[in-house]
Amino acid sequence: MNTNNYLLTACLLVSSVAIAQERSSSSINLKIFKKSDITMPVDIKAEGKRFSPTWGLDLAWPNEQNLRKGLRHMGAENVGIGRTSFRVFSPLVNDVSLAIDQIGGLSMRSTMFDIVSKDLPLVMNCDNGYRPENSTEPFINTYYTTANKTVNVDHWAKCIEAHVAWMKENSTHPIIGVSPFNEPDNAWEKNLRGEIQGNKTDEANVARKLKTYDSMQGILMCGGNTLNDDNAINWYSEGSDVYDWGNTHQLAGSMDSYVNFYDRLQNDGKVGYNDEMHNVVEAMAGLEHGMSVGIWWGFDSRVRGEFCDISRHGERLDYRDHRNNWTAASIYRHDDGRVKAFIGSSERQAKTTSYQFVSPQRDLYFDGQGPLRAFRMEIPGGTDYMNGQVNAERVIDITWGDDVQPSAIDGQYQIVNEATGLSIGTQGDNIVVQKYEKLGTQKWNVTPAVSPTTSGDFSFYDITASKNDWLHLNVQNFSTFDGANVMAYGANKVAHSNEQWYLEYAGNGTYYIRNRENALYLTTVKTSAINNVNVQTNELLTGEDRTRQLWRFLPVTATFDRKAPAQPQGLVADAQPASVRLSWDANKERDLDGYMILRAEKGREEWNTIARKVKKAHFVDNTCLPSVDYVYKVKAIDLSENLSEASETIESTATGEKAMIARWHFETNLYDETPNMMDAVHSDTPAYVDDTTNDIKYLSLTNGAHLQLPYNIANHDEMTIAMWIKMRANNAWQRVFDFGLDDSHYMFLTTNNGKSGMRFAIKNGGDEQILDATQNLALSSWKYLTVTIGKDKTAIYLNGEEVGSSNSITIKPSDLHAVLNYVGRSQFLTDPNMPMLIRDMRIYNYAADVEEIKVMMNDKSNDIKDVKDEKQPSAIYGIDGTRRSQMKRGINIIDKKKVMKK
Repeated sequence: MNTNNYLLTACLLVSSVAIAQERSSSSINLKIFKKSDITMPVDIKAEGKRFSPTWGLDLAWPNEQNLRKGLRHMGAENVGIGRTSFRVFSPLVNDVSLAIDQIGGLSMRSTMFDIVSKDLPLVMNCDNGYRPENSTEPFINTYYTTANKTVNVDHWAKCIEAHVAWMKENSTHPIIGVSPFNEPDNAWEKNLRGEIQGNKTDEANVARKLKTYDSMQGILMCGGNTLNDDNAINWYSEGSDVYDWGNTHQLAGSMDSYVNFYDRLQNDGKVGYNDEMHNVVEAMAGLEHGMSVGIWWGFDSRVRGEFCDISRHGERLDYRDHRNNWTAASIYRHDDGRVKAFIGSSERQAKTTSYQFVSPQRDLYFDGQGPLRAFRMEIPGGTDYMNGQVNAERVIDITWGDDVQPSAIDGQYQIVNEATGLSIGTQGDNIVVQKYEKLGTQKWNVTPAVSPTTSGDFSFYDITASKNDWLHLNVQNFSTFDGANVMAYGANKVAHSNEQWYLEYAGNGTYYIRNRENALYLTTVKTSAINNVNVQTNELLTGEDRTRQLWRFLPVTATFDRKAPAQPQGLVADAQPASVRLSWDANKERDLDGYMILRAEKGREEWNTIARKVKKAHFVDNTCLPSVDYVYKVKAIDLSENLSEASETIESTATGEKAMIARWHFETNLYDETPNMMDAVHSDTPAYVDDTTNDIKYLSLTNGAHLQLPYNIANHDEMTIAMWIKMRANNAWQRVFDFGLDDSHYMFLTTNNGKSGMRFAIKNGGDEQILDATQNLALSSWKYLTVTIGKDKTAIYLNGEEVGSSNSITIKPSDLHAVLNYVGRSQFLTDPNMPMLIRDMRIYNYAADVEEIKVMMNDKSNDIKDVKDEKQPSAIYGIDGTRRSQMKRGINIIDKKKVMKK
């Protein structure tokens, strides 16, 4: 039998209830997200860009706790500079020596910086906000100003020289640069205090004067550190001949001005500097445009610390910003292999912005959520300058591999120490570890600490007692010192920074728990006691002691043990046209929590977890690519997060043979009725409707509803996409389907191209290739739409008739590596969703011809009556060879030659 003469159409005769019980495929991980303002690709293996920034901490605001907090989160090796200050409150003594308050300011700050290191280089700015408590004197002494309130250049320069001289004599911290003024464009400060530091000419002249002093040779001039970055270029330009570093803050001004300023400095061969950063967005955007020195004014906390480390010891894989919204995001890979995404927004000007991370190459986990190919993060902002602004920022751990975080943490748990097997509990006001007994005092709510719509670094968790949710795990007295005690405290239901924690997955089901205030690790005290052992925060321990800092989050119903499940046995693989079906012998453990499915490409052995805690002893991998050879293995996991040894490996490959790879009837569910289990997901709650005229059921996509299809549904060289639809509107650029990555990589079909009918378009980052059909579809009438994309021809069919074709489309669907595969929705942010009714959608991995399309359309299982029936082909057979009078559910074999002869 010549199989080319036959069309095989398969429909599984399984009830929807049975299907629901048996679904176990990659589609169980599929998620649909709202549209995003910015889409970012994630390629963990990509070649990145390196920077060499110098990051520092600030004591212009002389706060030792802030310094210690920054030091802990950044790590001493990443603190390369500090900011100290000179004072203009008192005149110089005899025009030469510092006054007592000036010496006191330098001495205090110098001693604090010793905490970082004795020889930390410092840059000096003007402490024009200093005035002793209860003093009514002006902030700036008249010694430094002229009668018309401009700067006395000689006195101001001598004051700076005297401060530098004192530091040379009395401190081990070298002064490497000075900023003559601090936020000299600050109109609010001028109005409040009735005084000014001077204009941009004054500042440039002070710098020029300092350059003439022998004592100041080798000291860098850092000018124009404006509050409003819109003013930065003008202040810098006035002294560009003398300034070594250009400087601005970002407390007002546009993002365009901010980045353009650093572009200008880079072109001039000057150092880009921001000596008062308030959010990670300033660091990310600055680095992209040439800023290489940045100092943190305040420090909140994990995001900034981890960005400082990874930007100095890693590569930037991608960066995107939203200039109008004053937000940005970036992805970095650390030299040790860790990958992290960062998002930030202007402290005072940001607008809410959404970023979507898309991974065409592999399944990833985003802060434990996954496996996913796409993840959306929204960074909140306000409505105007300092109106509703929340200074939001976040870091996201992007992970993969053969040992991934077992699940995202959010719920009620017992927290068990790896070294002792003891569970966190309370003993009076103290936090201790106790014998694991499922006590009420050992149950903890572990939930995100900061809502995505509120302020600050929202990378943290609250850990509160389940019986008394006002009791927090609290680091006593906000300590940043090693060995700080952890207590149960409940002064406020809203957790303070010493009551918030972040989780680092440490492997084998365990986590480090680190405090927001001090970045130290939750640790059990080393003791011979076996119960009520005290808990502290400590620096990272070494050797076996480190297990005292490892913790498991277990369901409160679990009985803790250390015995791993048995190794899964009997793994077999069945190759299917667009998937591989795995099955194995079910484990017998009573506390079994599921199975982890691991996959690698043959010959590469880079294992990745493509599913976790699968409940059934079978799984359909429909994220595999046809013709790629894979190796699989399975692990079992129990409620105590113990992982078994991996099963024996097995090799398999999706066959890629010509077939219908997905079919959704859309009668009562979103299940694919082929063995590939390409189940779809709905943006909300699916609405199924009875059509009494046609005696059928269908899915209603209205009020913005849409579908997402599985990640690899479009990864084929050729395709056929067919479906019955009834439009409810025909708005310009609404999409029947849109498969792609973003608004530069897609293929779509629209019923309204803004001019004269339908359009199929495909784009892979370069020029868009299009096919138009002039037919306008009528509303409220069922239509059979089909698009075929073949090697030599791409065509659109309406009710089985070709209405447009092209031989010049050269981009293949597989070129796109599409991940965001929508029905009723566009990749473009502003395009409308398509309101429609939909039924019997099919996708084939080849380009069907017109006769096959008519067979699909005339499948009587659809019973569509308001389209004129084409003559039903008579050469239809069941799998047993019996000839049929019409298409039926199940397997239908159609002899195309007989159809054409007839």
